[in-house]
Amino acid sequence: MSEIKIRRRLRSVNVTLATALSSCETIRMDDMAGGVISIGTMSTNASTLQVYGSDDASATFRRVYGADGSAADITLAPSTSVGTIYALPDAAFALPLAKIVSGDTNSTGVSAVVALKS
Repeated sequence: MSEIKIRRRLRSVNVTLATALSSCETIRMDDMAGGVISIGTMSTNASTLQVYGSDDASATFRRVYGADGSAADITLAPSTSVGTIYALPDAAFALPLAKIVSGDTNSTGVSAVVALKS
């Protein structure tokens, strides 16, 4: 019996965090099943990242909520000395397109990488 091998696809997207939805990069989520956002050092006053989604790049992006009705936000535990990695909320993977938006100005301008896998 041969061993079953699953071939996963990986995608990385460089983003710059911003509070203005229109300034945020659009991330293709199609065919992806999991992912993280890797963030460098930033102000320890930064608190959350918000997830917005849409089914069309030219349509309005809307705030994403989980099945329990709570916002699908990423709660930050930032550091000024070491970068951090956070799992993306499950609700984000039901959408073809997403944007990661800073919940406050303390994380604006910070570079991050969204790493996705199928």
